[in-house]
Amino acid sequence: MKFRSIQKTGIAFFFLALLFTGFFFLGYNDRITKSTPNFLQLTEGFTITKTDHSTTTAPLTSSGVGIIDEGETVSFSRTLEEFGFEHPCISYHSIRAIVNIYLDDKLIYTFGQNYYDTNTTVPNKINVVPLGEDYAGKELRIELTGTMRGSFSGLSPLQVGTRADLMTHRSLHFRASFFTGIFLFTLGLILLILSPYLFIYHNHDIRLLFSGLISLTLGTYMLCYYLIIDGLVCNPVLNTILEYGSLYNIPTAFMGYLMSVYTGKAKKIFTGLFITDVCLFLFSVALHFLHIRRFTSYTVFLHSISLSECVLVVVLIIYFYVTTRQEAEQKNMSSDNIFLVGIILFALCAFYDIVKYNYLVFFSSSGEAYAELNGTTVGSLILVSCLLVSYLFFNVFSTNYDSLQSRIANLAYTDPLTGLANRARCEQMMSMLSEEKGAYAIISLDLNKLKQVNDTLGHHEGDRLITGFATILSDCFWDANLIGRMGGDEFIVVMIEDRALNLTKRIHELYFLINEWNHKETKFSYSASYGYAYSYEVPHGSAQEVYMLADNRMYEMKREHQSKTEVTAHA
Repeated sequence: MKFRSIQKTGIAFFFLALLFTGFFFLGYNDRITKSTPNFLQLTEGFTITKTDHSTTTAPLTSSGVGIIDEGETVSFSRTLEEFGFEHPCISYHSIRAIVNIYLDDKLIYTFGQNYYDTNTTVPNKINVVPLGEDYAGKELRIELTGTMRGSFSGLSPLQVGTRADLMTHRSLHFRASFFTGIFLFTLGLILLILSPYLFIYHNHDIRLLFSGLISLTLGTYMLCYYLIIDGLVCNPVLNTILEYGSLYNIPTAFMGYLMSVYTGKAKKIFTGLFITDVCLFLFSVALHFLHIRRFTSYTVFLHSISLSECVLVVVLIIYFYVTTRQEAEQKNMSSDNIFLVGIILFALCAFYDIVKYNYLVFFSSSGEAYAELNGTTVGSLILVSCLLVSYLFFNVFSTNYDSLQSRIANLAYTDPLTGLANRARCEQMMSMLSEEKGAYAIISLDLNKLKQVNDTLGHHEGDRLITGFATILSDCFWDANLIGRMGGDEFIVVMIEDRALNLTKRIHELYFLINEWNHKETKFSYSASYGYAYSYEVPHGSAQEVYMLADNRMYEMKREHQSKTEVTAHA
């Protein structure tokens, strides 16, 4: 009951934290927006010209230019007025296009032609171009040329301001996705670093590895989608490779995680989907490097596959949850619930972004330049949080379950009176020795006069005699591989490899300890008969045969000294 209370409290705290995060972004939105540096966004007054020389005058936000394919050109121009900025720059976000910017028909900036000429995918770019000091009254013309089929659609807004203000505004505008991407990227690296340790020491569990990959791919995709990697390292090609590489592998990481979580039929299904995603990624990379089809031209196909897999995964998870709900073992049920919530919420958020993106590309007059990852940002935070909480609960349940299993095993293989190994554990040990064929020695011991103590002093004193002798054995053979009670007054010690050397000396130490205990004991005396045997004495025999040899030698000693009252007198 106590754990259930902690569980409910943890889940409640988790969802309250998510709500707080959402209200934090919403509540401080106005305050952050007001602190945005001065800049101008130019959308009106442009003349838009396409390849067929058709000309329209429309806002950039609803230009209606449609999809621009390879070789097609669209340009937009307007006369610039005085903006009042010191060292003004214009900023324009181009998408897989060759960009030429003119001021009064004088080329002042170009981007993408060298990539296109070398058959390299032209990357997306935030083009920041200084206007100089005498720009007022001149005509600005920006010409965009498509570099592939479905290169881009629509026209991005044009912004004017100082370079620092333009970059600061962009960072503030996408602050939620920026910080979420940094968080997920960093968390993914940490989880990947920790995963080998947990794999080695936690039953080869790989779910943390795939949790790290999910977090890393989501974070990388967000940072690259908003060209943050390019802004940090000034390498647009690297930004493009990481963007599409992470986008292709987000479904792969998901399937890997599901493959590591589920068992049986579910595991086979998710393993098949994981292998399929890996093959699709490698196939697209091969086509790209063979110059058959570019890596960036599968966006619609990838969206279709992702949506299909997303729906399939949700249906399968719900199905497997319902079918296994009534089974006896439900140790992971609470973690499965949290994981299921995260998957469904992320799927809904990602579905919203994918649908919105394709609507902007194919049906809207605005175009894909206005597509953002708002849904994916929120969904990613929820999903990764659910993954971590789910993993936490899984570990708690697993730890409790493993502890219970360990206690059950201890009860099954431990003598309840002495705490030593019981007969079942001793026989298990001898079976293992027989299989491994290593060097070992077995000592068989018999506690003398147990029946006499039981008959004269009572079974309570007899139990004290047994437990005391068990303590003597534990103190003497502290480094033994096994100390066990075979039953009644019979005990066994197993020592492997180097520990089995010089047993005669160890027996003398045993008698020395027995004498010490006898000096303190007033009601009875400890004494024992023993016999030991080495594995090499029975070259092709089992450990059971070695034990029988040691046992026979013990009985020989017992018969030899049966007329004596104290075995310790012969130490």
